[in-house]
Amino acid sequence: MPDSDYTIRKLEASDTVQNFKTGNPSFLPLKTFLQKQAKQFQQSSVAQTYVAVMGDKNIVGYVTLTCSEIDLQNGYELADCNQANHYEFLPAVKIARLAVDSRYRSFGIGSTLVDYAIALIRDRIAENVGCRFVVTDAKSDAVSFYEKQWFVLLDSEDNQSAEHRMMFLDLIIV
Repeated sequence: MPDSDYTIRKLEASDTVQNFKTGNPSFLPLKTFLQKQAKQFQQSSVAQTYVAVMGDKNIVGYVTLTCSEIDLQNGYELADCNQANHYEFLPAVKIARLAVDSRYRSFGIGSTLVDYAIALIRDRIAENVGCRFVVTDAKSDAVSFYEKQWFVLLDSEDNQSAEHRMMFLDLIIV
C-alpha cells in the first residue's frame, strides 16, 4: 500500500470510528478510546487526535497528542540551555495514544503518524509556545518501535520497572 493511499487529518465529529479493528485483545483500550472518548477529549481541548484516512472516512490509524512535561533530573542535561537544567520539569507534548487498524499494520502507517506528530509539534507548537520534548508511555512490546523513531528510554530506576516506560525525543537533537 503506497503512502498516497491515505491522508492524515484531525479527527472530525462526523467520522465513523466503529469499524476500527485492533486485532489483539491487549490493544482493546486503544479502540475504546477512539470510539468512546477521542471526540469528547477533542471538543474539551484535553487532547487532539489525528487520523490516517483511506478514501472518505475509513480510519486506518490514529495518534492522540496532549500537553505534558518531563522530569530530566536523572542525568539528561541540555547543553545549549544550562539554566533550563535547574527546573525539575520541562515542557513536552505527549503521544498519548497511537494505534493502527490490524488490517493495515506493517505498511508504515504508525511511523508516518509519529513523523506527522513530530513535525506538527516542531513546526506549530514548539515554534509558538516553547516545547523541547515529545514523550510517550510505551508498553514493553512498543519500545523497539519507538526506538526506531529515535525515542530513548528515560534512565531512572522507577522507569526501568514501570509497566509503561517513559520514552522521550529531544526535538533539538533530531
